[in-house]
Amino acid sequence: MTTALLFEAGGQQYGLDVQQIVEVVPAVHLRSIPGVAAYIAGLFHYRDTIVPVIDISRLLTGSDAAKRFSTRLVLVHYPDATKRERVLGLLVEDVVQGLVENLGELMAPGIATPESPFLGKIASTGDSMIQFLRVEDLLPEDLRTRLFAED
Repeated sequence: MTTALLFEAGGQQYGLDVQQIVEVVPAVHLRSIPGVAAYIAGLFHYRDTIVPVIDISRLLTGSDAAKRFSTRLVLVHYPDATKRERVLGLLVEDVVQGLVENLGELMAPGIATPESPFLGKIASTGDSMIQFLRVEDLLPEDLRTRLFAED
């Protein structure tokens, strides 16, 4: 059984396994980073660390996350290019259900998505399907190296 944090992007439900989550915080003002991929929303200061943030709506749909009361920053464990554990921020919309337990067995989606390797397995909850994100595959290798550069 899987426990997940659910959110929406483009009218579709997505999930993150709670074991990947460090903390969920309200959306804050981000410092933009010129010259990076459009889905990199910016940076923010979190517990003595500068954390890069991905706009998940932008990554999945091409549209920026809406500024709503239910928009959150989900901080996740993320391995950098050297496999060192880092914190990555995910800007997500419509985090209204909180944690959902017992989603049942996760199933393969049945279609390969090499252009979106971060799309993981799917949980079916009767009338809806929830696609899980593979956090470790959110960034291409070159961007992973750039975002977590030491200097």
